[in-house]
Amino acid sequence: MRQANFIVQIVACVVALGAYGQAPTAPVNRSADHPQPILEPGWLRRVGTQQGILTNQPCRICFIGDSLTELWEHTGKADWDMHFAPLKAANLGLTADRTEHILERIRRLDFRRARPQLVVLLMGTNNLGMEPPDKPDEVFRATQKAVAMMQAKMPQSKILLLTIPPSGMEPKSALRIRIQETNQLLTQAKWPDAVRVLPVYEAMVDDADRWRADCTLDGTHFSATGYARLAALLSPVVKEMLGAAGKPVQ
Repeated sequence: MRQANFIVQIVACVVALGAYGQAPTAPVNRSADHPQPILEPGWLRRVGTQQGILTNQPCRICFIGDSLTELWEHTGKADWDMHFAPLKAANLGLTADRTEHILERIRRLDFRRARPQLVVLLMGTNNLGMEPPDKPDEVFRATQKAVAMMQAKMPQSKILLLTIPPSGMEPKSALRIRIQETNQLLTQAKWPDAVRVLPVYEAMVDDADRWRADCTLDGTHFSATGYARLAALLSPVVKEMLGAAGKPVQ
């Protein structure tokens, strides 16, 4: 039964990832910290759908990111429904987005009706894993820009930055080193008072720096167990920050 559930998770992940296509290689004329759209109908359609969510639904929290965020509502649905949907959370994850695409969505989206109290941001995995990869300081600067853009558009919102989870199965790989260097920049930076950084990488690895058992489907994307572990880490911090921003969360 356990193996069957794992296979179902993988199939769901593949379907979600295949819906918009992956972008493993980078265009020549691009920069991690310069907003840039993906000029494909599927991406533009999803951005329009996200705007509809922000315009038409109550929203206390916005989760912004790539497939690791989007798949909360697929692989991680049970924990999303338990911990975050009741808090009026909006999922603004988009598969295959790099930092420049997330910056473009932040630029395009109108948050004035939603006025979220909290934004949860996870970005950078696709930049560090593409060929050629971006450098850790480039991803860090893109994250700084995302924070600045969000504070300009949503001055009332608190921001929770998640560090980048492990990617790949080999602890000593060049990719893992890039991730750890980026996370070090994120955690050591001086952020505005409304911004908090939550270490995620360490929660997903064991003492040998390997993925914890059953927490990943493919070395990058979380399994249902991985999302459950992330929810256990994230939920109390989200409630604390929402409580500090306004009415306490039960």
